[in-house]
This record gives sequence, C-alpha cells and structure tokens, in this order.
Amino acid sequence: MRRGRMVWQPFGLRPFSGPVSYADRRRGILSVAVRSECARIKREPLSNMTTKFCLLLLMVSPVIAEDLSALCADRTAIERVYYNHRLGEKPPFEQVTPPALIERLVKEDLHKEAVLKKVYDVEVSDSQLDAEVRRIHTTTRAPETLVELEAALGNDTNRFARAVARPIVVERLLRERFENDDKLHAPERRQAEEARGSLLKAQQEGAPLAKQLGVLKQGHTNEVTETTWTLGAPPQDKTGPENRDEIEIKKRFGEKAQIIASPASEKRKSYFEDLPPRLQEVLRVQLRRAGDVSAVIETPAGFLLYVAKERTPETLAVAALTIPKRGYEQWLTEQKEIAP
Repeated sequence: MRRGRMVWQPFGLRPFSGPVSYADRRRGILSVAVRSECARIKREPLSNMTTKFCLLLLMVSPVIAEDLSALCADRTAIERVYYNHRLGEKPPFEQVTPPALIERLVKEDLHKEAVLKKVYDVEVSDSQLDAEVRRIHTTTRAPETLVELEAALGNDTNRFARAVARPIVVERLLRERFENDDKLHAPERRQAEEARGSLLKAQQEGAPLAKQLGVLKQGHTNEVTETTWTLGAPPQDKTGPENRDEIEIKKRFGEKAQIIASPASEKRKSYFEDLPPRLQEVLRVQLRRAGDVSAVIETPAGFLLYVAKERTPETLAVAALTIPKRGYEQWLTEQKEIAP
C-alpha cells in the first residue's frame, strides 16, 4: 500500500500504518453500509422502518461479538505477560485469570467508555491515543515488559493502542469529569457551605471559639479532625551512616542489618509544607488568627472547611471538616443502564 493511504479503523479513518485485519475491514465496510441504510430507511414509510431496523441490528450484532472476542483475546495476552512476571509459586494462569474474568474486565472498560460518551459527551480521539502511547513508551520503568506486551499483541500498534492505551485514557478522562462535575457533587458542597454559614453566624453572635468548634461538629462528628502544623521547613530524612542508631545496630548485627523501629525516634510532626502548594496558599491567607474560617475548598475527593484554633509564628492549629464526595465506583455502578 502507498504511504499516506487512509484506511478504516474501528474508531474512524486513520492513516495506514500497518496491515489491516479482516475484522477491521469488515467493521469499516459495515459502518458505511449501516449509515447509508439508516439514511435511506428514514425516508421510507413508518410501517417499514421497524422491520428494517431489526435487520440492521442483526447485521451489527455479529461484529459486536467479534470485537468483544478480539478485545478478550488481547486482554488475555496482556494478563499472561503480567502473570509470567509474578514471582514465587502461583496457581495456573487459567485458574488465576479465567475467561469469565477477562470478559468482565473488558466489558467494564467498554462500559466506562460508554458512560464517558453518554454522560459527558466525550469521545477518545486518535490524537489522545497517540499521545498516551508516546507517554507509555517514554515513562515506562519496565521497558523489557513493554516489549513483551507489544510482542504479545503481534507488534500491532493499533492493537496496542486499543488494548493498552485506550482503557487508560478512558479511565483518566472519566475520573476527571466525575471529580469536577459540579451538578453531581452539589449536595456535598451544599453541606459544607451550610456548615460554614453556621460558623459565621456563631461568630457574629459573639460565640467563643470552643462553641464555634461545637457548631462545626454538629451533625459531622466523625468528619471533623484537629491538626497542628509546624510552619517551619521539615527536616531532611537521615539515611546516611551518621545516624547513631543505625551505626550501633550494624555493629551488633552486621552490615546488612536494618532498623525496623527505633525506640528513641520521635513521632514525626505534621508540617505545613507537606500540604499541596495551592492549599498552602489558601490557608496562609485565610487563617491568619484564631477563629478565622476558610472558604469551602474543593479537592478531587471532597470539600474541606478549616477553622483556625491557634496561630503562632511556629505553628498553626486547625479544626477541619471534610465532606467526602460521592464515590466514583458507586456512581459508576449506578450507570448500569448505559450499554456499551
């Protein structure tokens, strides 16, 4: 084939980059045929439409089954590579990864992609797949395993993109949309905003700090934590031979001895600089003195509300309310009516 020729792939026209399988050609031809037939059926009387659409479904269903079979075969090949790298005694591959499990995993990936399109109107583009394949190749810490995965998929770049890169991209896009779905997480945000409103009202009424903390805990006892951060820079971890405990242990038990727990070690303090930089910026500005209340802060996992209990040049003590967002896995399960 001449370079630059366009060929039908499962997800649209792409530049030719290798041999095209019979299944891919069939999917492309059938896709054009189905679209043409649908356009023609729409122009026919209503009495003929139901029967002809049923015939179209019969045309499509074998290809869907063929796609699922191909995806399961590729997923099996991938899992076998990972299985071969497992150390120690292990049950047979067929016992660890039976066909039913493979099919369930593939269907879960297809369901996520269908949810992404149905709920958020997002489809994975070829450019996103290409970018993910490049990322995998440039950031992998196991290049030998990557070579084995590619070989297990026949060194077919399209199969690798479909079986390895595509599920990763779908999962990332779906989680991003879910975590930032304002409408979906509105009830949890409303809880946090109501708690903040109650705190500010208590302040306006002149309630002491202890009573304000009680207001914060009303209805949220298990969701309020208290923390004291040290504002200075955290110390460097001691991993060299200057550690006296380590030197003594090695003298007594040999050079390969390691400290499991040191009775003399202090519990590590909580350092303000360990927080995400953006959260540090917000809290540094909004919690300047005891009694200050932060804005409601959204994170991927939930909504946070802080009240300053005490602030000195060395420390910042706070009470924090955490309202978790709706769980991703639970929400995904609730979308079971969306079929791939």
